Amino acid sequence: MGKRNAEKPGSATASQQKRARRFQAVRERFKNPQNVFDISPGMRGFFVTCTRGRESKCAAEVIDLLEEYATRLYPGIEDDIENSGDTSADPAPTSDDIEDEIAREIADMKSKSKPRLFSYYTTTIECVVFIKCHRMVDPEKLVHFIFEDMSQSKQRKTRYTSRLIPVKVTTSAKIDAIVKGAIEVAHSLLAEDAEPTTFSLVVNIRYCDDLRSDDIIPAVAAPLNVKHKVDLKNAKHTLVIEVFKSICTIGLVENYNALRRFNLMTLFDEPASKMPKAAPVVAVEAEDTNSNAQAGGETC
Repeated sequence: MGKRNAEKPGSATASQQKRARRFQAVRERFKNPQNVFDISPGMRGFFVTCTRGRESKCAAEVIDLLEEYATRLYPGIEDDIENSGDTSADPAPTSDDIEDEIAREIADMKSKSKPRLFSYYTTTIECVVFIKCHRMVDPEKLVHFIFEDMSQSKQRKTRYTSRLIPVKVTTSAKIDAIVKGAIEVAHSLLAEDAEPTTFSLVVNIRYCDDLRSDDIIPAVAAPLNVKHKVDLKNAKHTLVIEVFKSICTIGLVENYNALRRFNLMTLFDEPASKMPKAAPVVAVEAEDTNSNAQAGGETC
C-alpha cells in the first residue's frame, strides 16, 4: 500500500462531501419559509411592519392583539363562525422552519377549542409580515377600534410591532389593478351622496422595480380630487397603499396622523403638535424604498 490510504468502499471523497454540503445548504434555503411568498390578490387582513429579525414574534403578538379586540368588537363572532360551518381562516403555508412550525402548532391547538380568525403569512421581506383575517372581520374597523382604545388606555400591548395597517383589498402590483382596488376601498367617498371631506394618500413601495410612487399617485388621487380636498396634515381619510414585490395592499383609515400613523411603537409618544413638520409633498405622502426617497413614510 502506498503513502495514500486506500479508500474504503462506499466512503465519500472530500469533493463529494463538499458537493453534498452545498446541495444541503441550497435545499435548506428553499425550504426556509423566508423564501416562500404565498400572498395573492383577493386576501384581506393586515400589513404589519416590525423589528428586523422578529417577524415570527411580531406575528404572534399581533394575532393575540387582534383576537383580543376582535372578540370585544364582535361579541359572539366565534359562535357565528362555528354556526356558519367556516371554522378557520385559510391555512398559512407549511414550512420546515422550527420556529414557525412551533407557532403554527400552537395556533392549531388553539383552533381546536375556538375558530381561527387570523393566519400568519410570510412576505420574504425583512420587517414585513402579513396577517390574513376571517371574512367576517372588517380589518379597517378592527384596526381603528384598537388604536382608539389603546390611545385612551395608554397601555402598550406589543413589543416588536411597528405599523399595523388594515388591508381591505389585495391586488397585483399593476397600475390598472391598483386604481381599481383603490376605487373599491374608497367606494364610500366616491358615492354620489358622499359629503365633501379631506383625504390623503400614503404610498410605500418595496422590492418592486416596475412601479414608482409618481405612477400611482395621480391615477389613484384623480377620482377623489373631483369631490374632496387634499390635506396632508389632518386628513379625515387616508388611503394607505403598500406595494411589495408583485402584490399591492390597500386600506382606508381615519385620523391617520392623529393616531400616529398607526404605529404602535410611537402611539404613546409626545403629542403630534410637538412633532417636526413633515417635508412638503404634492397631493400625497410617499415612500419609495427602491429609490430611497422618503416623505413622511416609515421604515423598519
